[in-house]
Amino acid sequence: MKKEKKVEKKEQGVQSHEGFVVRVFKFFDQYNKIIYGVVIALFVVVAALLAFNKFYLLPQSEKASALMTAPIDFMLKADSLSLVKALEGDDENEGFLNIASSFKLTKTANTAKYFAGLCYLKLGDKEEALKYLLKFKHRDDIYWYGAQGMISDLYDDQGDIKKAIKYCKKSAESKDPYLAPVSLFKLGQLYEREEEWGDASKAYQSIQDKFYTEYLKMGVDKYLERALINKDKK
Repeated sequence: MKKEKKVEKKEQGVQSHEGFVVRVFKFFDQYNKIIYGVVIALFVVVAALLAFNKFYLLPQSEKASALMTAPIDFMLKADSLSLVKALEGDDENEGFLNIASSFKLTKTANTAKYFAGLCYLKLGDKEEALKYLLKFKHRDDIYWYGAQGMISDLYDDQGDIKKAIKYCKKSAESKDPYLAPVSLFKLGQLYEREEEWGDASKAYQSIQDKFYTEYLKMGVDKYLERALINKDKK
């Protein structure tokens, strides 16, 4: 009896498998035109993207990169006239503003926005500096984290401490051994001004835990102690 039941179950399993295969073939036979259409459409999209990258984006990136040399040289001179030339260009060279707007899809355009923000900051135009630094998108590098710190300072100057804290926290996420502890310290100071002593102590504690050498150099211990004392008073 047991053998008969095993044979019966085995036969049912085979029939079930065969039934599934039959359904798959029927489905494919019924919708083969749609399936082929989808596959061909995907192939066309992939081919178009590869062609766009090779024949448009790559040449645009190379051209934009070549154009960056002159405005960077102007920016490094740091005087007002040179900074304006870095931004706007001159009769022979493009400036950061035009590179950013004319080569929007390239990484170079993103970098041009960052440099434009720096130029405006050096010229004392904080509103335009903030505008372009906010346009500088995440590229997982030290420049982006540094930009978040500058944005934080600009919002702090405007009296918008909530946004100042928001962007300072982003800057503090850097792994850089010099930028991160400075950003964490600034974050602690911002929290102190808001009397958020628990968050302030966490910022200072992070310097001690992750960047102990800088913690000692910066004398953060007294700030951490003060934050902890005030935290316990609440």
